[in-house]
Amino acid sequence: MFEDFEVSQLWEGHVHERPQFSLSVQGNEYKGMVHDDKIHWFHPHPKQTLEEEHVDAIESKVLDIMSDQLEQ
Repeated sequence: MFEDFEVSQLWEGHVHERPQFSLSVQGNEYKGMVHDDKIHWFHPHPKQTLEEEHVDAIESKVLDIMSDQLEQ
């Protein structure tokens, strides 16, 4: 589905700290952040190159991974 999944913190140490992630799909790099259990993609948005169903599956998997990481 995707490769090279990495998590970091955006605005680390600030009141607005947010989990940020990056991943690779079919050789394309995408980044985004999670806020209020919703993914906010940075440019480019994966919907520009991937089918809606594929993006939905990626978002579901990212939210699962992020929730697991945030619980630790």
